[in-house]
Amino acid sequence: MPIRVRAVLFDLDGTLVDTFEAFHVMVNDILRRFNKPGRSFSENARLVGKTSRAIVETIARETGLNTSLRELSEIMVGEWINTYMPRYGRLYPDALQTLEELKKRGYLLAVVSNTSREELPNYLNSFKIAGFFNATVSAGDADKPKPSPEPVLKAVKKLNVKPEEAVMVGDRPEDVESGRAAGAYTVAVLRGVRPRVELEAAKPHFIVDTLSEILSILM
Repeated sequence: MPIRVRAVLFDLDGTLVDTFEAFHVMVNDILRRFNKPGRSFSENARLVGKTSRAIVETIARETGLNTSLRELSEIMVGEWINTYMPRYGRLYPDALQTLEELKKRGYLLAVVSNTSREELPNYLNSFKIAGFFNATVSAGDADKPKPSPEPVLKAVKKLNVKPEEAVMVGDRPEDVESGRAAGAYTVAVLRGVRPRVELEAAKPHFIVDTLSEILSILM
C-alpha cells in the first residue's frame, strides 16, 4: 500500500553509492603495509556504513595492528578521500534516476549517514549528487549514530517535517532501526551484502530489490 510522505531520507554507503569494493581494496592494501593478512570481502563489507571510529577500532582489534588508533584513522580517512573512494566508488545505476524523479515530484530529500562531517561533502560532490539534497546529517551532527533515532530526528527537524511525514531508506538493519525508532516509515534496500533475513529482523515497512522501487511506494 503506497504511503504519503513529504520527505525521503537516504543512507549513503551501500544505498546510493557502492563503496564496498573501494573499502575492501583500501583496507587490505593498508594491512599489507603493516605485514598483516588481508580480510575477506564479507568481513570488510559489514563495516561499510559504520562510523569512522567504529571501523578503525574494529580493524585494529581484529587484526592486531601495532599502531595507534589515531594514526590508523588518519591513514584511512586521507587515503579514502583522495584515492580509494574516487577511484573505486560508484553511484548505483538506479540512484540518479530515483533522485531525479523524487526531486521532480517535489519531495524534500536528505542524506542521513554515519560518514564523518569532513568526508560527507566529498562523497556528494564526487558523485555530483549534492544538489539533490535539502539537508544532510553526518556522524558529527549527532551524539549517537544510527541505529539511534537521533540522526533521523535531526534530519526531519532540518527539513521542518514530522517523523511520520518522512521515510528512511537504507541497506542496513541500523538504517531501519533508526528510522523506526524516530517514528518514520522505513524501506530496506537489498544490495547483496546484508541478507534479507537480517533486514527482515529489523522490521522495515518495505523491502525492495532496487532503489527505483520506492517510486511506486510513495503516493
